[in-house]
Amino acid sequence: MKILYVTDHRKIFKASYGFISDYMNDLLFYGLYELFGDDVTDSTQIVSLYKDQQQQVDPKTIWGGFTAFWLIGDNKIDRTDIEQKIKHRYYDLVIYGAINRCDDYFRLVKKKYPANKILLVDGADETTLLPLHKKFPYFKRELTDNVKNTFPISFSIPEQKMRHAPVMEKEQMFGAIIPGVKETYTFREEQGYYDDYYRSYYGLTTKKSGWDCMRHYEILGNYCLPYFPGLEACPANTMHNFPRELVKQGMLLLHARQFNADRYQEVIDKLYQHTLDHLTTKAVAKKVIDTALSLQ
Repeated sequence: MKILYVTDHRKIFKASYGFISDYMNDLLFYGLYELFGDDVTDSTQIVSLYKDQQQQVDPKTIWGGFTAFWLIGDNKIDRTDIEQKIKHRYYDLVIYGAINRCDDYFRLVKKKYPANKILLVDGADETTLLPLHKKFPYFKRELTDNVKNTFPISFSIPEQKMRHAPVMEKEQMFGAIIPGVKETYTFREEQGYYDDYYRSYYGLTTKKSGWDCMRHYEILGNYCLPYFPGLEACPANTMHNFPRELVKQGMLLLHARQFNADRYQEVIDKLYQHTLDHLTTKAVAKKVIDTALSLQ
């Protein structure tokens, strides 16, 4: 399948007041790249994904700096003659990875392609929908209601960033980071950040500007259980594949008279498997493609 993935880090930079990275946009593209390789074309190179761009990108322009960066080793994608290719319907699907930030080629695309082959992704923290959701398949990250032609989508974690060795022993009850307390944001290297969760039973995480947050997935990917106050208030269509019932079970263990390490291990094993099955970049991208195919 040939896919045009419309994006532009320069427009993302302007819309986000100085950051070229957009987790939803970037990680969905990477998941599609895992599925289809060079047959998926980022219309403007998502520079923060490519290893050969790491020395050219100002670190201050990438949000967070962990997990979602420098994932692609080669750079052989053909980005030439995109307008001509659109005119001749060279691509099977056109996906707008951040429709609220970049709509390049949109007038031409909607002229040449039927609506069901134009997918719009809205990864904004705000819950409002663009009017375009009425005309085109629309994937919304912070989706709160059941809306016709609109589908839930969430952040994800690259499988290559997940731990694959089973946990034998935990060393501390909670990871070091306390959301919102900047003094605890001490990690400068990704591996140290991951290691802290890996040796912890729980990682504290919370709702930020939106419910969905990369930290949830980084905790899960490191064989750690998210401790998520207020999770019960999260709308069903937001973080729709997040294993909230398992997380709640794991959180309750902390409040028992005696901590049951064996039961904890059962829960964390299930959480890790759920993450592999549903919350990786490839799994989320496959869900988007499966949804698109069901609309044909």
